[in-house]
Amino acid sequence: MLLVPVGLLLNCNLTPDHRGGSYLETEHWQRYQKFLPESMRFNANNLPTESYVEIFNNRIHLDRYGNDTLPCKFILLHGGGGNGRILGPIAVMLYRAGCTVVAPDLPGYGLTVTNETQALTYETWVKTVSTLMNLERKKGQKFYLMGLSMGGLLAYQAVALNGKADGLLVTTLVDPRRQEVRDAVSANLFLSRIVTPINEWFSIFTDYLYMPIAAVSKMEQITNDPEFSEVFATDPHAGGGWVSSRFLRTFMNYSPAIEPEDFNICPVWLAHPGLDPWTPLSMSQPFYDKLAAEKKLIILDGAGHLPYEEPGRSILEKTIRNLIANKGQVN
Repeated sequence: MLLVPVGLLLNCNLTPDHRGGSYLETEHWQRYQKFLPESMRFNANNLPTESYVEIFNNRIHLDRYGNDTLPCKFILLHGGGGNGRILGPIAVMLYRAGCTVVAPDLPGYGLTVTNETQALTYETWVKTVSTLMNLERKKGQKFYLMGLSMGGLLAYQAVALNGKADGLLVTTLVDPRRQEVRDAVSANLFLSRIVTPINEWFSIFTDYLYMPIAAVSKMEQITNDPEFSEVFATDPHAGGGWVSSRFLRTFMNYSPAIEPEDFNICPVWLAHPGLDPWTPLSMSQPFYDKLAAEKKLIILDGAGHLPYEEPGRSILEKTIRNLIANKGQVN
């Protein structure tokens, strides 16, 4: 990985490939299906409808499951190396439990068309989700956010900024302001201890550099199946893309509008994978322990970072149904 700085210099003018259109015009997302249990696969009856919404001059791609006649709605958030379509198996689970689901491709990922004339920072992600919350919230409909991986903390940060949600369901709550977390999520210690500080000290120069996502993170640990993880790492709309040093720097240093010890907007359900080598429970526990809100911790036994293995998958589905039945409240 000592070659990463060289790669940065060579790619300083590289612009990641973003595009619009439909997932029906692409094929990589279909490669995920064979690794999933039958109950989590797409079929002719559960494919989402697709649309775009303009937020902060970016055309945000949305996968939508169900309509607003349902009594509840989830905004479902991916993390780094993902996109909304990849989370389809989780979206189907939420929809099957009786809720509308909206899964955006966040700027820099999926089919979302990013305005390349403006700087993309992590704060853009938080504000984009908060704006989408305002657009999607409907009177009389219970409103939740769910985030997987880095999307868990993003969901928290968006609710902290927005101030209105009936509940949060997340699989991780890793705070990258902590050095221990930086070490865990980075590809190696050289990146977290040397390259990251350099990017912060010399951001006026390094913000414009791009890096392969797979070179700066442990994409091989996104699942516990090396062949499945390779699908993520080579997906041009997900882990096979590129990320700017500016985005990484602003992600590592972002402070939420409300710190966890003061957060009491809604209950927080942490459904943490039991066999997650990338971000084990010890990474999320400090943030979770500080939360002032009602909270509940559920362990998804036998499941990795992407929780699709049993019995964790069934535990997650039961957790979703309990959250909906309790209208977000923790009993």
